[in-house]
Formats: sequence, C-alpha cells, structure tokens
Amino acid sequence: MKKVAPSNIQGSIKAIPSKSVSHRALICAALAKGDSVLENMAFSEDISATANALRDLGLCEYELHDNVCIVHGGLHREGKEEIDCGESGSTLRFLVPLALDGKKRTFKGHGRLMKRPQGAYDRIFLRNNVEAVKTENSITICGTLDSGEYAMPGDISSQFVSGMLYALPLLMDDSGIHLTTKIESRPYIDLTRNVQAMFGVTSRWRGHIIDVSGRQGYRPHDMTIEGDYSHAAFFAVAAALSGEVLLQGLKENSEQGDKEILGILQCMGAEVEHREDGIFVRKKMLKPIEIDVSQIPDLVPVLAVLGCAVEGKMRIYNAGRLRYKESDRLHAMAHELEKIGADITEYEDSLVINGTGMLDGGEVESHSDHRIAMALTVASCIAKNAITIHDPMVVKKSAPNFYEEFASLGGIVE
Repeated sequence: MKKVAPSNIQGSIKAIPSKSVSHRALICAALAKGDSVLENMAFSEDISATANALRDLGLCEYELHDNVCIVHGGLHREGKEEIDCGESGSTLRFLVPLALDGKKRTFKGHGRLMKRPQGAYDRIFLRNNVEAVKTENSITICGTLDSGEYAMPGDISSQFVSGMLYALPLLMDDSGIHLTTKIESRPYIDLTRNVQAMFGVTSRWRGHIIDVSGRQGYRPHDMTIEGDYSHAAFFAVAAALSGEVLLQGLKENSEQGDKEILGILQCMGAEVEHREDGIFVRKKMLKPIEIDVSQIPDLVPVLAVLGCAVEGKMRIYNAGRLRYKESDRLHAMAHELEKIGADITEYEDSLVINGTGMLDGGEVESHSDHRIAMALTVASCIAKNAITIHDPMVVKKSAPNFYEEFASLGGIVE
C-alpha cells in the first residue's frame, strides 16, 4: 500500500522518455540492418517486454548502458517459438504481423492482456490462411503475411494499424490499409509513421486509406527519445490542482496526442506557459468543460480527477474503448472516485462528474492498472484526508519511479 497525504505541488521535473516513441524506435531499429543508438531510453516493464520480444523473435540483439540502448538490428535469426509480452498490449499487437514469417509462434500474455480485444487481426489471419489458436493466456500463430489490400476497423485500437504498418513495407508488393470506421487515436498512427520515416520507411494517407509501398527497407538511425506527455499529464494536472510545476524534456511540436492535456488545462483556466526551459503549469480557478477523448484515451483517468476539482458538471465522452485497457478504466475510475467522495456517474462510453472542488480521501484500489494508480495519487491534491492505494506498484508497467517523482514535487507519500 501507499498512503498519499494532501499536499501542494511545486518544483520542476524532467519528463520520462516517451513509452509510445520507445516502442516504435525499438521496433524500427530491430528491423534495420545495422546498429542504431537510442538515447534517453527507460526500460519500464512494457518497454522491456518489447525489447525482449524483438530479441526472442530473432530480429535483433540489444545492449543497455544506463539510458542508452544500442540495437543490433536486421539479424533474422531462428528465434524462439514462445514470446512473452508481459501485460503490454503494444508489444503483442505491434509484433503479431512481423511474426507471420512461416514459423510457429506463441505469444503469451499476463493480467488482462489476452482478454483485451484482439479480433482486428482475425480477418487478416483468415485472408492469409494463418493458423491461429487462442487460449486464455496465449495465441499461437503460424503462417505468412501477403501484400495487398486490408480492411481494418479504426475505432478499436490504433495498435493494430501500427502493427500492419511495420510489416507491410517489407513485402514484395504494394499494400493498402482501409480503415472501415471512424479513426480514433489517429495521433498514435501518425507517430508510428513519423518514427518509421526516421528509419527510411514511408507511407501516405489517402482519405481513410493508408497506402504502403512494398520493397522498402529500414535503415539504422540514431535518435534521442523525447519526453512522455502521457506521463507528464499527471504532474501537469497535479500542478493545476494545487500549485505549480515546470515540466522539462517535452518536445513542443511532438506527434504525441496526449500533449492535448496542455490545451485542456488552458481551456479550463489553468495557467500554461511555454518557456525556454520547459512548460510551466500553475493553479488557477478551473471551470468544467466537455471533453471528447476519442483521440486521447490514456488521459481519461487523470481527467476524471480533474473533473472532481472543478465546481460544476464535467463530461468525458467517446471513451468506450477504455473498458478494454489494463482494467475497465471507466468503471475503475468511477468506482474508486465515488469511494473517496466524488459525485460521478458511469455511462456506456462516458463519465459525468458533478465536481465540488474536493474529495474526502480514504482507501482505493489500483485495479492492477498503472494509470489508475497514478491518477488516484494525483487525487490526493484535492483530498481532505489521505488516500491509501492498494497494489500501488503496478506503476512499474510504465513509470517505476512515479512515487519518488511525486514526492520530489512536495507530494507526501508513505
């Protein structure tokens, strides 16, 4: 358990390396024949899962020296039959198309991973005559991926689209990805394309279609991983609730969709200033707004806390996909915030919060979800009494030092 007492946040903090960019850089480097140097890397549980899976697929070897990862890519060795994805949805969904190389592969998952939607690949398996056997904790596949035209839903997870984007350029002929529904989390698709371009692989949008030329090859590339807006959002919100913080190490023109947190805070009334040494966020009187989160689903847990901090009705909508994350995040946040004094109603794809500006405090559960644990920590900034979080160290999935970071800004964590 972690007991987090009410506190005021003040100071500066450097954003951790972007998890989203790190996954993508590792994959592109593994597919490039030669050595790539990735600086400012942090091996959380999810990033470790991707690096080890790429190695076990026989695509690369890697060395980690402090925060520098050297990837020896393009090896195409025999690899292992069993690939452990941990609890990382990115690892599983990104790598399945790359594993369609004619060899039998078993992807294993832990926690809720294999209970999360994986059906977007079923039609691809059928089209390519791929043998696929699913169990409660694994999926075994054997087959090859052909170039061609692929229809995929755009409203389940952008990770499926990114997975196809990694593999299709390596095939002999041109391909197209036709998104058959409204595109959600498009910034994550564009982030994939942006990182691929750094490694010499390109694609292009044509309406709801992504055209992918075949016969491309990834080239080694050295890069520095930018700071993580998804993680920095927790500290930005904490500052907007109870103090001020200077966020350092964030790329102002980043492709990361979650940089939208800054615009949301400004719209609600917080002070947000881009300075030479970072992004400054300070508490001001906040007003409730309605937020469409279809493109920024990872922000929902901390936005729910933000809704409790205002006086008035705040609605967070187009959030149905949150039910299939590491936890059912809509239910988890509604249930836990209600336990500590929030007036919050959970709907099929939205949350409605009648904020009072304060929470009572009490005991809450993390639901084995890193973003739930971090959001409930931030809730302490508007609590009358301490918040005790059960199973708090699930934050290791993305940010092993989160509580130390929070304490460095004045948070009181026991």
